[in-house]
Amino acid sequence: MKDVLRELQSLSLKLQKRDTSLVDASRHIHQTIEVLSVTKDNDGKTELKVKAGITSGQFKGVDIRETQPKVKKSQFYQSIIDNLTRRLPDSELVTMLKPMDQHFWPKERTELVLFGESEVGKFAKLLGESATEAVTFQLVGKRYQSL
Repeated sequence: MKDVLRELQSLSLKLQKRDTSLVDASRHIHQTIEVLSVTKDNDGKTELKVKAGITSGQFKGVDIRETQPKVKKSQFYQSIIDNLTRRLPDSELVTMLKPMDQHFWPKERTELVLFGESEVGKFAKLLGESATEAVTFQLVGKRYQSL
């Protein structure tokens, strides 16, 4: 349980940062889901300590024993994974926004030339703007000319 709470706390702190974008949030949620998926079938750091304590009968100087009924670990983890998945930002919107985030830009200049053109066009259409103008950067210029 503590292993799950640690992951959720880490995710929560990342999502609360002022500079976290929608794309960043999506990436952080996906990473947390991946970690929980792996931990679902493997023991986390705290779980290993607790199991050792159950075997020895003591955990941090306190006598412990295993009780019934147990919460099924895999079911518990899967429930959290399912809830996180449902809360993921719209994947199509995130895909449209990725080209605007430098973390996703290709390293090679030749690949950068047309990178994200279709995504920016789709995003412009979603906002009711001309896709052609958005892709050729005319949209920004028009807005500033009117100021």
